Amino acid sequence: MKYLNITLLLVGTLLFSACSYSKIDLEKVKNPDLPNKYNSIDENLSINENWLMEFNDDKLLKYVDKALNNNLELKQAALDIKIKQSELNSTNSLFLPSADLSINETRSGDFESSEISNSSSLSVGLKYELDLWGKLSDEQKRANKNLFGIKASYEEAKQKLVSDVVNNYYDIVEANKLIEIYKLNLQNAKNSLEIINKRYKQGLSTALDVYNAKNSMNSQELKLNQSRANKKLAIYKLEHLLGEYPKALLSVNTKIPLLTSKINIGVPSELIFRKASLNTSWNSLLAKDYSLAIAHKNRFPSLNLSANISENLSSSSPTSWSLIGGITAPIFNAGLLKAKEDVAFYELKKAELSYLNDIYTAFVEIESLVVNEDSLKNEYILNLNNNKNTKISLELAMSQYLKGLSEYINVISSQDSFFNSKANLVQTKIKIIKNKISLHKALGGDFLEKKEENR
Repeated sequence: MKYLNITLLLVGTLLFSACSYSKIDLEKVKNPDLPNKYNSIDENLSINENWLMEFNDDKLLKYVDKALNNNLELKQAALDIKIKQSELNSTNSLFLPSADLSINETRSGDFESSEISNSSSLSVGLKYELDLWGKLSDEQKRANKNLFGIKASYEEAKQKLVSDVVNNYYDIVEANKLIEIYKLNLQNAKNSLEIINKRYKQGLSTALDVYNAKNSMNSQELKLNQSRANKKLAIYKLEHLLGEYPKALLSVNTKIPLLTSKINIGVPSELIFRKASLNTSWNSLLAKDYSLAIAHKNRFPSLNLSANISENLSSSSPTSWSLIGGITAPIFNAGLLKAKEDVAFYELKKAELSYLNDIYTAFVEIESLVVNEDSLKNEYILNLNNNKNTKISLELAMSQYLKGLSEYINVISSQDSFFNSKANLVQTKIKIIKNKISLHKALGGDFLEKKEENR
């Protein structure tokens, strides 16, 4: 009796250790040591949701909706979910016995006599593996984590798609505004060249003034052509995102909004649970943990039950049955199973480091975008002041020229500075928009409505 109790204790301990196998502290990895707030942020306000509505642009919303319905890469990501769901469904079969039906028809004889005999048989076989160590449960849990991970990847793909649509939309808007500016400046440059040519013929301007005026005109024409090319490329990209053939037929005519409101970025610990890419990385880590447990449990014996019922249809022999229980244990495989467990362990450690790296990479991105947000606001103010100054400078240059106090080349230079400052204002406003989009995406803020995370 004493030896029986010891045996049962050893078997119970072995079962418990096998069923709860893990090599890392998941709770510690899940909750790394993080500060209470981001750098240079005094208030911890809730993250902005529904950020797409900030643009107040119905056409943009229409394009986003079309992209979400028609984008080919997003459709592929949706099929990945179906694949992982099917893989999870297939693991349900691991907990049920498998049944095979066999029907045989036999015709036999010998070469010395003409006797031929026919026989028919029918048999049904059942096989079942007991989940003694929890290995089958781990396989199902791994498939479940893979499904959660791919769902998170799908959410990340949606966020990226919406961000790309908005960015390309405003690339087109930016190109339109720059085309307007460069067209006007090109016309001014042509007018200036005509005036300087007349003054040169009258001996009032030098050849250098003529060449400078030509260079100014050529520079504006180059900028205009580049902006037209950029517009077409941006339309191509947007049409592709919408799941259409790139024909450059989309028309986008809207004002550039000046987004001055500050984004609420929440607290660092909140990011871990809401950012889709981190959910993908986390579920990948959990799947690797279950893979290690499975590799470890493959080294333990497996208990299998099989049953068979057969009947000879061509004779009056009684129906026969059999029930077999067997234990299969690996004895020698040249270290194959141990090596596979080692591989699974190193893959788990790699996934752990990858997850932690993803977390800190996400924080670096957010901190950088916050710094960039403040920098771009200052840049816009400076460009706005520069635009006012260059406008005054142009007015003074024109006034002095009309009074005969200055050469016309100064007017050309002032015109170039003024229109360049207008272009800089447009480009800075676009950079502010794109930085805000990137920050919303980095924070995991949803573009329309708050979503529930699978964790």
